[in-house]
Amino acid sequence: MPRQPCKIPFVRRERLSFSVESVQAVPGGWRLEGEPDYHPRHRDRPGDRFDRACREHGRKPRDVDLVVVELTGSFAIVTGVGGDLLRPDDIVSGERLVDDSGRAGERLQPPVDATERLSQILGLPALATAAETGCDWSPAETELGVVLPDDYKMFVDAYGAGSVDDQVIVCAPDAAHDWADLVQHNTWAHECVRLDFAGPGSWSGDWPLGDASRWTPNREDVPSWFEPGDNLISWGSSVNGDFLFWHVRHGTAPYDWPVVLKERGPYWEQYRVGFSATLVGLLTGEIQSEYLSRWLGGPHSYAL
Repeated sequence: MPRQPCKIPFVRRERLSFSVESVQAVPGGWRLEGEPDYHPRHRDRPGDRFDRACREHGRKPRDVDLVVVELTGSFAIVTGVGGDLLRPDDIVSGERLVDDSGRAGERLQPPVDATERLSQILGLPALATAAETGCDWSPAETELGVVLPDDYKMFVDAYGAGSVDDQVIVCAPDAAHDWADLVQHNTWAHECVRLDFAGPGSWSGDWPLGDASRWTPNREDVPSWFEPGDNLISWGSSVNGDFLFWHVRHGTAPYDWPVVLKERGPYWEQYRVGFSATLVGLLTGEIQSEYLSRWLGGPHSYAL
């Protein structure tokens, strides 16, 4: 039975944020030196409103009511209430509602088309004409204990391991560099995540992440969407040391494994789509990531 494309709500919320490096009072408001977060497609616009200020990772949150008057890649001018309380290293954030009614055709594309679209965005030869690297997937899949998603294998067969925009590393079996080897990278990623799941006292050992008996009490650092028996397989990383995983769920086909990001600290992001669709979304701005979007605004490339 053919796979049915997922439908996305017509109206969605886009997050906005700006990382503050310095604050200066100006007539009628404040000038915030710093950097807009997220992909350029989602950056703040005049009239957008910030309603929250905090330190990194949401620490010390405060309510504000600030309206963007002007924005560039290096500063924002805002007016309203709360600007006098802002400090360097604050992050101001808000959200806007977006009507996607005019994009119904894009929403209804079959998900498998994302792989071809990804190669186009990265300026790579078409999949049909790309020289195949001829990966032998059997050893890696046997070692990992799963059959990997077809869209990922199709991409790696055509283009090999590489770096997207010099920011996101895509691993492959038997890559020339150890840090890009799929199995070795996944082993390292699991060692790091076990520390978060089990805490510093009992993280060592080669035990499956889905073994809830090893988790910290009250699953303190285990994400709420990860259930006993689930697994994570890491297919890549960021140059900042973040891990990119598939969330492997029992009874879910490999192509439908959602991608999640594990930031170097205890924070996670879910993208709810697979390998190719996640990279397409991050590169086009259709997916927002607090940790990756600002680095993936283009120009786009793929190389090792």
